[in-house]
Amino acid sequence: MVVRVPYGEDVDVAVVSWNSWPRLRDSLPALIDQDYPAYRVVVVDNASSDATAESVEAQFPDVTVIRADRNGGYGAGNNLCISRSRSAYVAVLNPDATPERGWLRALVRALEAHPDAALATSKVLLASDRRRVNACGNNVHLSGIAWCRGLGEDQQDFAAGEPVAAVSGAAFLARRDVLDEIGGFDERFFMYMEDTELSLRARLAGYDVVLAPRSRVAHDYEFAIPAWKFYLLERNRAFMLLNIFRWRTLLLLAPLLAVTEAGVWWWALRTGRATFRAKAASYAAVARELREALRIRRRVQAMRRVGDAALLAHMETALPRSVAGASAKSMQMADVVFAWYAKALRRVVRW
Repeated sequence: MVVRVPYGEDVDVAVVSWNSWPRLRDSLPALIDQDYPAYRVVVVDNASSDATAESVEAQFPDVTVIRADRNGGYGAGNNLCISRSRSAYVAVLNPDATPERGWLRALVRALEAHPDAALATSKVLLASDRRRVNACGNNVHLSGIAWCRGLGEDQQDFAAGEPVAAVSGAAFLARRDVLDEIGGFDERFFMYMEDTELSLRARLAGYDVVLAPRSRVAHDYEFAIPAWKFYLLERNRAFMLLNIFRWRTLLLLAPLLAVTEAGVWWWALRTGRATFRAKAASYAAVARELREALRIRRRVQAMRRVGDAALLAHMETALPRSVAGASAKSMQMADVVFAWYAKALRRVVRW
């Protein structure tokens, strides 16, 4: 049985699925075989058309299935599990991520060892080469662009339970009481960037985010940014910045954001018409939803316990070459400008 005699703190593990039955068929056995003594596996089916819910119930009877009436996205699916959870912790796992046997125990121990932390992220390895990292948390640039921390690097180089800017949504653990306090995922995001926004919101409320290096999963990952994904990334980046920073910080960030936007527009133009249109559509979406975005911003800012200076301290000044997609020379110039600007910004921002 997956739900065992309670011992220590109980955990609900949320796995959100949309037509993911072939992946769940491979990953659920490893999730059911965890060595943690008290946990429940919950598959949230986002109105799949591939009979995911029925297949899980038939082949994995110990797994709880929640049927959503529509595909509200990754965040909404996880929020369904969170809203029905009564456990001390909620873990989130992608359906295409296969955990090692000690995955869950290591996550819980990481939060127990860091009482000021609200979120602990797993060491996510590339399924194609488990010696290499997919993500040891996420890095976040001052412009809000986020990327996989340690992508492609040797997994042995990430052995410390250290602070990270944000969790990887592929596999992490959250304290339920903190989720009750700050809210779950921002469902407007649908998918992408919601893990980073949740992490920064937790930091805004005064909590830390840490890596649990002994908690390992293998993720079937391939880096690609089609136009529809680019639209979501850019729209959600704008929503995240609006949620997190004070107005005066955004004003001071404006020159850096303008330079970043120019670079993003240039990349979109070079990539193709579909990507260029996607960038324009992200602006239109933010304008269309601005009233609701400002309402949510007021709610997020009301939970603030730390200043923007603390948030900026965890952010990067240099973009990885794989994300930027620009020439080495232009990126070196951008890194110098961003580093100089960030140094000046951090001297000014004392709030």
